[in-house]
Amino acid sequence: MKDAYFNLGISPVKALIPNKSIPLSTWCTIACDQYTSDCGYWAQVDAAVGENPSTLRMILPECYLECPSKNDRIAAIGTAMEDYLTKGILNELPEGFILLKRTFKEGHSRNGLILALDLERYSYAPGAKTLIRCTEGTIESRIPPRLAIRKDAPLELPHILVLINDAGHTVIEPLFEQAANRTPIYEGELSYDMGSIVGYHIPLCESGELLKAFTALYDAGGEDPMLFAMGDGNHSFATAKAHWEMVKKDLTPEEQRSHPARFAMCEVVNLHNEGLLSESIHRFLFTPHKDAADFIFDHMTYMGATISVCGPNTPGALGYQMDGIAGYVKVTLDDDRLLLSLLDDAIAAYISVHDGTWVDYIHGEKETRALSQRGVGFILPPFDKSSLFPYVMKNGPLPRKTFSLGEANDKRCYLEARRIK
Repeated sequence: MKDAYFNLGISPVKALIPNKSIPLSTWCTIACDQYTSDCGYWAQVDAAVGENPSTLRMILPECYLECPSKNDRIAAIGTAMEDYLTKGILNELPEGFILLKRTFKEGHSRNGLILALDLERYSYAPGAKTLIRCTEGTIESRIPPRLAIRKDAPLELPHILVLINDAGHTVIEPLFEQAANRTPIYEGELSYDMGSIVGYHIPLCESGELLKAFTALYDAGGEDPMLFAMGDGNHSFATAKAHWEMVKKDLTPEEQRSHPARFAMCEVVNLHNEGLLSESIHRFLFTPHKDAADFIFDHMTYMGATISVCGPNTPGALGYQMDGIAGYVKVTLDDDRLLLSLLDDAIAAYISVHDGTWVDYIHGEKETRALSQRGVGFILPPFDKSSLFPYVMKNGPLPRKTFSLGEANDKRCYLEARRIK
């Protein structure tokens, strides 16, 4: 059965989870690429965690990437991992999968399945027709700081969400019937407005129906099947790939086949799960210049767009806010370019002629508008998740940081770990 999964780019996992005495409220933290311009959020989480065991001690929030203490933080991550292993804070489960349900404070829920994916079946090169594909452009400069953590770490903690295009709900949803009489391996309330979570272990030997469902989905994919599409955590997955390319150089082909670093653990989610909310990732241009929005719109017009003022309910409207100035514009293009590509090009043009300005990618409209005294925020229209698989299969990856699966607090939380050495 394991070989059959391998042929689909899938590996079961021996996941590590916290022992029952550790509350999930302090153990779980949100993905490291959230609140990247709000170190105050992470300082509050740090204060709340205190001396309690926490995944916070095994990650590097990206708001600290430019801090002088970055290297010390990275060194502390490896120490914490070793400490949690030796002190029995983490318990290893038998080989298999984890079925989970995450319920959010608004009431909706998202189903997921923890497994590992074969990095040999993935490439972030433009135009790659691999089984596992990028949905957005990969910024290679974002890989080295993550690689600095992974290359010496004994464990991985994924915040990666990977999508399957399962309109018939044949893969993940039926597993809840199988798990109905099982005792959860973890269950509890999460802090920091992240909702609650419950997880069930599915042993490898009891996963025959899951294998059949994945096989059917693969067989329906045609000549160049795209079984998996990156949802969240694209750069973490790309980092795992870069790390594996380094590791495998010193391995024989036989060793390469089963080495744990060949695989990256992630949560697989059905694109058609009603609780999977897709959100556009907004842009915030940090600048002291009050005419920044005018420059951006003028440059978009220069590149062939027609721009007109509109209301917030206009389909495809682009919002903007800088201090007390806010509004919406309709951007019309006479070709197949994407609005986001045009906006990113205009922002890049602005930064190239204005020293000391930069752009950040913000999850959540509220979070973007909250920064408005520091520059200008651009609020992208909603992202249609149903268009994702067809677009990527036809055109390749979307522009970088196009969409996000939910608001910041809806992102995958760190909970499970896996040995990669």
